[in-house]
Amino acid sequence: MTRMDPKDLERAVYQAVIEYLAERVVRKLRDRRKCALALFTGTDLGQRQAVASLQALGDGGWSLRLVLSAGARKVLASERLRELEACGPISSVCDVDALLDGCEQVLVPALSINTAAKVAGGIRDSLASELLARALERGLPVVAASDGCCPDNPERMARGFLVADAYKARLRSNLEALQSYGIRLVRAADLAAAVQGAPARTIVGVAARPMGTTGSGEKRIFSRSDAVQCREGELRLDHDVLVTPAAADELRVRNVRLIQA
Repeated sequence: MTRMDPKDLERAVYQAVIEYLAERVVRKLRDRRKCALALFTGTDLGQRQAVASLQALGDGGWSLRLVLSAGARKVLASERLRELEACGPISSVCDVDALLDGCEQVLVPALSINTAAKVAGGIRDSLASELLARALERGLPVVAASDGCCPDNPERMARGFLVADAYKARLRSNLEALQSYGIRLVRAADLAAAVQGAPARTIVGVAARPMGTTGSGEKRIFSRSDAVQCREGELRLDHDVLVTPAAADELRVRNVRLIQA
């Protein structure tokens, strides 16, 4: 047997150690998963799309910590609940700081009108409102799906949301307040894309609100208060929707491409 030169042996051992450490680092990086807290509040609008977004995040390497408000537990369909349980553990912890520790982002796949109003008004009298307020205080990015709290959601309108325009304006102002706090509002279907950095197709899904009627049908207006809910991407409106100059300017600032057909 040929005796190995001490220097060659040293180099061989050194190389083996380097390869071993490199393999361990690669394995650690591969196993490392980004963690996000996903908070569901009391709305059933957009549930299916929200769960699909969470499944996409899980497939993309995210670890999800799920929190259900009391209202969410009442409205979540049993099928959706089973799908959620497959996305990650549903926490029973009530300590908001403990829930947020280790999370890189906070997601609200189902944001209710009630919770949106509380956070907009600085009210912290529930687990959901306290958790979101604390997330903002800690500087954590918050992305919320507006399907359940937008007064112009077509699905809500189809359910007979027959309230005064002033009431709708109040709900819209709550969304504007949330955005001014740094909360990003998207559609539930676009939640995963927003978290992973891809541009959402459109955002809040604000429908133009009625401005009156003519002989040819309903005429509608899209104002700046609607435009401020938009994020970069495309916004499609019917050809008969009137876009105010202020709204057009706001869309340009937000790099939103307006398409009317």
